[in-house]
Amino acid sequence: MRKVLLALLGLYISLIGCQKVVDADELLDTKEQVSIIGYISPHDTILKISVTKALPAIGTPVKVNQDYQFPEEFLIKDAVVTLSNAEGNSVVLNYDNETNTYITSASNLTISHGATYNLKVAVAEDEFNASCQIPKQLESINEIIEFYEDEYGNELAVINLNFKDFVDEDNYYILGGFINTTLEYENEEPFSYEYPIYFGDDEFLIDNINEGAELNGKTEISVDSEYYSDIKMTLQVAHVEKALFENIKTTRTNDDVDGNPFIEYAIAPNTILDDGAIGVFAGFSVTEKIIYLEN
Repeated sequence: MRKVLLALLGLYISLIGCQKVVDADELLDTKEQVSIIGYISPHDTILKISVTKALPAIGTPVKVNQDYQFPEEFLIKDAVVTLSNAEGNSVVLNYDNETNTYITSASNLTISHGATYNLKVAVAEDEFNASCQIPKQLESINEIIEFYEDEYGNELAVINLNFKDFVDEDNYYILGGFINTTLEYENEEPFSYEYPIYFGDDEFLIDNINEGAELNGKTEISVDSEYYSDIKMTLQVAHVEKALFENIKTTRTNDDVDGNPFIEYAIAPNTILDDGAIGVFAGFSVTEKIIYLEN
């Protein structure tokens, strides 16, 4: 899979499936479930589905190790995972021990904008199903960049990223990107460096106010010529299904409130059609623009 904004489909996002928020009245009647997470896109080179155990949890989510790996007791390594399209073409994904997910080359099943795909996961005697539709890709994204120097003499750039919303449908967007640059410190050899671009409160955008309007998000980055040179900026907008949007936003929210006893964790969506499993199977598309900054 090519690099996409916010590590959009990084394995850590599937960790939200390790928990299920339950009411206190249900505490005596809970059982182990299956967590299924999969996001697919025409931009993928590898199709990946996470299938793990999901245990009821109250409060802080299940912790993982420093490499963002599930504890061994959560892994399900003998599921049969199948992806198919509306034309009846299908592919079985194989378990990968490095990522603890089920994977296959994207060349084994073409993922197209606007098309519908089905997921079937068989675990022991149970079968779980879900479907998704790949959103359309934006024709273009545009930017306005303004440079300024703050009161401490630091050189900064304000980036206003904008794009035109699709008409006659509910749309969900996630903004992000990354910077590739060369860092130069005194008495040290220059070295390449990469870091993500975060849009803060503008990271998640929806078109609930005015369909077909121009949407925009703003962020600020350091471009101090004393330290940075050869700045290559990749701006990205993902057009995503509602469930994917809500799942990633839920993960962000729960990360922000982790450890705060006065705030309840947000509840993730569930697109799995059959009882006994929870999770999200959803599609997305990404539009990106590469810019070389000169301050």
